[in-house]
Amino acid sequence: MKTKISMLFAALVVTGLSAPVLAHGNVIPQGADSSAMPPITDGDESENGWVFENPYRSLDEETKTKVIKFGESAYANNCAGCHGLHAQSGGINPDLRELDPESFEDDEWFVERLRFGSAKGMPALGGIPEGQTDPILDQETLWAIKTYVEARRVVAIEEGEIEAD
Repeated sequence: MKTKISMLFAALVVTGLSAPVLAHGNVIPQGADSSAMPPITDGDESENGWVFENPYRSLDEETKTKVIKFGESAYANNCAGCHGLHAQSGGINPDLRELDPESFEDDEWFVERLRFGSAKGMPALGGIPEGQTDPILDQETLWAIKTYVEARRVVAIEEGEIEAD
């Protein structure tokens, strides 16, 4: 009898501890106020004003630091749950630090993936949800996230976590 009570107690403890993990569910994207970011105005009209190369890459250091800080916050709220803290993937999802800032194809992939999502669970953060008129995250926010990820790439290369191409 004592063994059965102990086993029941152990089962309840395990169930109670695992419930928060199972209850996590999908992460709901969080909007961001990008009004302090440099506006992006030279986008492709046929693509709803989107640009396909990081416009924040060549900013002066003071402005770029501000963009990176904003991008870090937006990343933490929308990306870290799947792509890891500080853009360091745990291996299941792509390690975004591997995106090469010298590659137009990588910038284009980033934009397309964020605008349209993927069948493997990546939400369309730059897309416009049904019944709304604005995207979840505007391109200023998405490019700030990419600028933050590029800054993390530099650190990862310096620390030997990833190799430069």
